[in-house]
Amino acid sequence: MAPGAGIAGARPSALDRSLRWLLLGCAGWIILLSGIVVAGFLLLALPLAALIVAGFAAVLLVPAYAALILALDPREPEPAVLLAAAFFWGAFVAALVSVLAELLAGAVLTVVLGSMVADALGSSVVAPVVEEAAKGSALALLFLLARHEFDDVVDGIVYGALVGLGFAMVENILYFAGTYLESGLVGVGVLFFLRSVLGGLAHSLFTSATGIGLGLYRQAAPGKRRLLWPVAGFGVAVLLHALWNGVTTLIQVTDLAEENPLLTLGIVLALPVALTVPGLLTLIVLAVAGGRRAARIIREQLADEVEHGTALPEDLDALARPWARRRRLWRALRRGGLRAWLLQRQLDELLVDLAFRKWHLARGDRLPRFLQAYSEERYRERIAALRARLGEHDAETGRHPA
Repeated sequence: MAPGAGIAGARPSALDRSLRWLLLGCAGWIILLSGIVVAGFLLLALPLAALIVAGFAAVLLVPAYAALILALDPREPEPAVLLAAAFFWGAFVAALVSVLAELLAGAVLTVVLGSMVADALGSSVVAPVVEEAAKGSALALLFLLARHEFDDVVDGIVYGALVGLGFAMVENILYFAGTYLESGLVGVGVLFFLRSVLGGLAHSLFTSATGIGLGLYRQAAPGKRRLLWPVAGFGVAVLLHALWNGVTTLIQVTDLAEENPLLTLGIVLALPVALTVPGLLTLIVLAVAGGRRAARIIREQLADEVEHGTALPEDLDALARPWARRRRLWRALRRGGLRAWLLQRQLDELLVDLAFRKWHLARGDRLPRFLQAYSEERYRERIAALRARLGEHDAETGRHPA
């Protein structure tokens, strides 16, 4: 029997499937309710003009940053619903939990240590731990409830970066609105440059460290030692966040801005470059290395599927090379329209998912019972059905399969 064959053929009970859908539904409701609370707070707490200006400034670069993040994983695009869930968990749930927890911690520290010490500790210690835990909870949920879509370091980077991007967007609304009320559009413009341009991906970088830890856990051979990876990833996320906040706190505590404004300006401009640029370059290097590794896994794991007829020889070449995959999707769109494009995209995603499923099982990984419905045979059945539908569509439109 092939490694993991017994697991692959397992079928979860109706109770197991219901549990998974219940948990996914609860996560969805948490995001929705948190979004209502956050939106209500912003509408009630901020003047409409300030909210419009701050909202526009906070959202302006988000699509561009999201596109850059998604471009890090061209071989295995994640399901849109999970990508959206990661982003909105960061924007609503993590932001709301962080505000409430930091207010509570700040009140306690103020009573015990005084306001000055409480402010310093709150910004440089409490905020990094609370915010990275709140953002990291999204990654933990994705890992537990959709582990079949969380395969490696690249997935951890993408999901973590999107969580951080959503969190930064809502946080920026608060900062931009406060600055607008104090300094008008000029102040917002300056802060936009500092927070959205220079430091726009800071939170994405922090939370990606947690995602990398979970990705390394997923890649590592089964054993107790791999539990250290998520802990280390979260520790790095907190450390990077603490360094970022700590510099600002140091400037405030020492009154450096008043005593030496030029030095302060230099530090404020240099910090994003010094911290985020090396971090983002590291993410890119990890993503490129992870992409090459993914291409190798796809070729190796789908090789025998060609013999069984599940995959075609051209599938291996297209799925292992991002540009070849894009060309194939473009041909499907040009020759068969949107429906052909969607069918081809679903087919490609299922083939890649099957390759990683086989790879994980061959290494002895086990999925939770409520995820065991995603068996190899189930993938093969769905792939065959999609290929048949694509063939029928080609026949209807007079398109000849490439």
